[in-house]
Amino acid sequence: MVRTLILYYLSIKSTHGYEIQKFIQISGIENWTKIQSGSIYYALGKLEKEGLITLVKEEKLGARIRKIYGITQEGKVELKAALKEELSKEIISLGSDKLFIHNMINKIDKEEVITIAEKHIKELKEKQSYWRYWKDIKINEKSLVVDKIAFDMNISSLDYQVSWHEALIENIDEYIDFSNRQEDIIRNVDFGEMEENKGTDLSNGERRILKLREEIIDNSGDVKGKIDELITLLSKKS
Repeated sequence: MVRTLILYYLSIKSTHGYEIQKFIQISGIENWTKIQSGSIYYALGKLEKEGLITLVKEEKLGARIRKIYGITQEGKVELKAALKEELSKEIISLGSDKLFIHNMINKIDKEEVITIAEKHIKELKEKQSYWRYWKDIKINEKSLVVDKIAFDMNISSLDYQVSWHEALIENIDEYIDFSNRQEDIIRNVDFGEMEENKGTDLSNGERRILKLREEIIDNSGDVKGKIDELITLLSKKS
């Protein structure tokens, strides 16, 4: 998104990286998005190499040289395309690798899990306070509806993240037990052999296991329910 912001800024006027960097810092964008002010100069270099921006002139400020950039016609086309692509994205990703981590939680000492989760909960609550503070300052009856929703959405997301980590701590023994059982299944069942034996005589249970495995891979139907059923069948088989 930092590339898009630079192209946007330069579509308004030609300027230097420091001005864009200060705009990001002063407006607080880097606290609310993945746009980082420190990545401006790297992005400017790449955009220039790609022909999306061009060096307009250089200004000497004492011992320093300030480069003034402008957007090219190709850059204007890219800006529109990038904005359309961004508009099509999920605002908050529905998938996160972390949502699977409790299945492998037995690889970390229980006390370490609790310590890390508690520290992260504290950080999340600090972010909540930050968002609520700025919501109180920026949002009023004249605010744009999308701005109101943006604040509520981020605060709500943080609420759910806090709840997720609190549930992890509260049910840690259950998740460790589940991780241990899953580990036993992986240790005792050869999934590759199941695939190789697909055409041989199989029991009804083995056929069901293979069918569930295929449907899970294909992301077909109630994947969570099928995973639970697969684990149950594999537990009986092992």
